[in-house]
Amino acid sequence: MDGLAVVLSTLLFLQSAFAREVCYDGLGCFDDSASCHSLRFPPESPAKVNTQFFLYTRSNQAQGDHQLLDRNDDGNLMASLLDGRLQTKFIIHGFTDTIFSDYFQAIKNSLLNKENMNVIMVDWNDGANGGYNLCRQNTRVVGREIAMLARALNRVHGADFGDMHLIGHSLGAHTAGYAGAFQSGLGRITGLDPAGPSFRGVDPECRLDPSDALFVDNIHTDTHEILGMGILEPVGHVDFYPNGGDDMPGCPLLREVACDHFRSVYYFEESIRSTDCAFTAYPCGSWNQYQAGLCTRCGLAGCPEMGYNADQSTATGSFYLETNGKDTYCQQ
Repeated sequence: MDGLAVVLSTLLFLQSAFAREVCYDGLGCFDDSASCHSLRFPPESPAKVNTQFFLYTRSNQAQGDHQLLDRNDDGNLMASLLDGRLQTKFIIHGFTDTIFSDYFQAIKNSLLNKENMNVIMVDWNDGANGGYNLCRQNTRVVGREIAMLARALNRVHGADFGDMHLIGHSLGAHTAGYAGAFQSGLGRITGLDPAGPSFRGVDPECRLDPSDALFVDNIHTDTHEILGMGILEPVGHVDFYPNGGDDMPGCPLLREVACDHFRSVYYFEESIRSTDCAFTAYPCGSWNQYQAGLCTRCGLAGCPEMGYNADQSTATGSFYLETNGKDTYCQQ
């Protein structure tokens, strides 16, 4: 072992030996043994994060008609409208947001209009406001709570983990990753412009990655290296880069706050309800190659559709496409 390897090994040992840890009743422990978990450690308690699970079905689709699920109360879960035979979709918001925002309610409604299913909207607004790095820590708590609810639904309702699909925007995408890392076998995670700050170049243990679900797909829309809120690197089985992954058509060139970042949400919602246009994407090495007309073939695995139908293809890798600047975003 050379000198550098000895130094690195020693540093890793010391980091592990002096790792801090915090434990919360009913949820387990969190530590900062991974360097990417050390910034602003520890995460806040479940009581402070205040994660809430709002269930919607076709029987209670209106925003005010939700049922509040308690992962610690089997009686509450049994009495709910949740049907364990159906698919269950979890929708998870990001930094400073709430699940009651119009665009997340639109996703919920489009899902229920499309198919009979369970939709659980995960609200952690109390833990998503404040310093960004503390909120980033709190995603670990929310992800763990989602995983614990998934286990409870499996136990009480017989809900299959493979029928569970987590849809997360920004920090919510990595939250879904933590859920999948804790509970293996989740069917799908969709990352809507997974957050970039504090996640770029880190170990997969600290961010969404393909091992977190049976299928992981992502839509990247705000990947600017300095100003972007999203992450550029591929973090799933399939990563879509509409318009190159940055500077979405219709968003101001002077970068209106969050316009690019939220386009991923609008693209995904449109992909659910659209019946006459598909967000067909092409395998390509870069956006420059795509613009040069070098990526017009789908290959043996075919061209996947960005959005809701991404799991209908066996293709993997990075894919590119163009969109319109306003709804309807899909190009015919």
